Amino acid sequence: MVSHYHADINPDDDNNSHVAMLSMIGFNKRVLEAGCASGHVSEMLHAQGCSVVGVDIDSTVVQPAMQWLERAIVGDFDDKKLWIELEGEFFDAILFGDVLEHLKDPLTALRESAKHLLPSGMVVISVPNIAHADVKLALILGTFPYSESGLLDRTHIYFFTKEGLMDLVKEAGLITTEIRRVTVPVFGTEIGVQASEVSDEVLAAILKDRESETYQFIIKAVRDDGTRSLEELPRQLVALTDQLHDETRRYEALRMSYEDLTAKIQALEAHYEADQLDLAHLRHQTTLVKRFIPRPLLNFFRKRVNEQ
Repeated sequence: MVSHYHADINPDDDNNSHVAMLSMIGFNKRVLEAGCASGHVSEMLHAQGCSVVGVDIDSTVVQPAMQWLERAIVGDFDDKKLWIELEGEFFDAILFGDVLEHLKDPLTALRESAKHLLPSGMVVISVPNIAHADVKLALILGTFPYSESGLLDRTHIYFFTKEGLMDLVKEAGLITTEIRRVTVPVFGTEIGVQASEVSDEVLAAILKDRESETYQFIIKAVRDDGTRSLEELPRQLVALTDQLHDETRRYEALRMSYEDLTAKIQALEAHYEADQLDLAHLRHQTTLVKRFIPRPLLNFFRKRVNEQ
């Protein structure tokens, strides 16, 4: 049985959470993969030379993943028994790909995970952004449309913004060292909000938020060793990432404005050319008509035009 969360992964798609997580983890690592499901990420990790221990709560979906795994554990990250089964094991990377939002206690899960990291290890996390513009617009319209997957997956227990996620990571004794985003334009998600339902003023206000079109956050975090230098560096990196994100949004807005203006100019040029053709045609018709009007009558019309 294949999990309904199973997805094909295009390694060339930069705007994809799986691709971002795989890039953060890298090659030849020992990985604990939370929510391995039927193995769509496990397969890619295996291709990167990683040894993967997969954990999933649903025993009916893990069988297809077995070919890629060192071993599979059927367990719940909210259950202390899982950590007993992992006692004495350590990993280069622990992956929570769209998992934390499904847990009753994501903080404890992260804290326990950190105990199983090698000194140079990392935790890689992706979560959906509850502050996406489409969710805000749906709330303004008085709806909260749950679905089988996506931003409002009906099995989500926790909802994250960027700040909430980073606070959770910090409370777990970890420090964020890298952040990436998957973006989906406003009106482009499964929420189904339509532009015709929203005023321009409301839309403009919502789009001022830096994260208004962020669909998912992907972060890499390491254990906090208590040194000031390690604490300051991630803050600087996140600030620079935010600046880059802002500049990218401004660039996209300018590009769209440029394309819109270019289209308008091209339309005006086409109208001008059509008007010129019409004018030349009218002049030609006028010349033809003049040939058939008697000169005295033509002089009479000219005189009347001059008098007016």
